[in-house]
Amino acid sequence: MNSEKIIKLVACVCAQDGIVSQVELETALKLIDKEIEKTSKKVFYSQIEKFFDEDLSLEEYLLAVPKNLNPDTILNICYQSAISDGLEIRENLAFDKACKFWDKDINNFSK
Repeated sequence: MNSEKIIKLVACVCAQDGIVSQVELETALKLIDKEIEKTSKKVFYSQIEKFFDEDLSLEEYLLAVPKNLNPDTILNICYQSAISDGLEIRENLAFDKACKFWDKDINNFSK
């Protein structure tokens, strides 16, 4: 499933401020379900639990993303999820690194 890799990446980006809020999780689930593939709450929260049990770096999550997925879609999900609880995305270094990984301009997402 493509969604499993994206769920963990989004969680990693959102966790960079020290908290993954319920609002961020709900936003991520809604967007992943709509933009990537149908994803049940059970599958989503199972992957969130696995994320918290893992000790992987942002780079490892980025490398695990299937190559057939559109980076703009993935970055938009990360961005929308990270800002959903009112945080300023420019403060999120993980999102900046994700943009650079795919050679995307962070300013395209912070309009």
